[in-house]
Amino acid sequence: MNMPFNDIFLSMKKRTAASRLSRLEELKGLLKSREHATAATLAEEMGVSLRTLNRDLDVMRAHGVPIESERGRGGGLRLQHGWALGRLHLNAEEAIDLLLSIAIAERMNPPLLLQQLAPIKRKIVGAFTESYQYKIRMLRKRILVGQPASAAVMASFTAPPRALPGIAEAFFNMRCVNITYADQNGVVTEREVEPHFLYLNIPVWYLLVWDKLRSAVRYFRVDRIKSVTPLAQTFRLVDPRPFLEQAEQDVATL
Repeated sequence: MNMPFNDIFLSMKKRTAASRLSRLEELKGLLKSREHATAATLAEEMGVSLRTLNRDLDVMRAHGVPIESERGRGGGLRLQHGWALGRLHLNAEEAIDLLLSIAIAERMNPPLLLQQLAPIKRKIVGAFTESYQYKIRMLRKRILVGQPASAAVMASFTAPPRALPGIAEAFFNMRCVNITYADQNGVVTEREVEPHFLYLNIPVWYLLVWDKLRSAVRYFRVDRIKSVTPLAQTFRLVDPRPFLEQAEQDVATL
């Protein structure tokens, strides 16, 4: 018995819709996996015409997928850095703050930690390009949790009203920063530092840095940092042992 024309049409329409959804997911995956890609390259890899690819890009943009386009040599199409899945759209700074918070929660290992933390992190990480994913994997190793702060430290500790702009981004992206810092005697200095590690003596945070002026490892209490100016220069992580060997003894004086 032959199928009615309407049933055939509906069946073809469903297959076409399913095929397009699959193609859109493939396109999204390709854009995630690289820094830039030209439309011609994407169309060739997916086996579709340039016209079809451009229609798919228009559909994705209409549904809130942040696709950026850069002209000129070395340019092309890419997903906005820090874009998250589903209906939650984060910019790069928001995503970095969220990833840092998750990394801190993992290091503290509280007994009531959400059981879904790992899949949540995987979804967020999936929103970043491949070049960012190594940095994300390294985050947990760069956040250190020590003992609760001593009574002497707590006597001089005042929780800052808000996080200083620039610290989290510089830490995540391994960028040098200029900081203005007031020591325990109120003496203010300016330093150019490489923020290698974050160290927590609950509830007091420290930046463990390489101080370029002193050419030495230094510890700075975050609540005493008055200003932060991110620099263009980046740095590479080094052996953590010089930062950690004296940490528990030294932070008591900061």
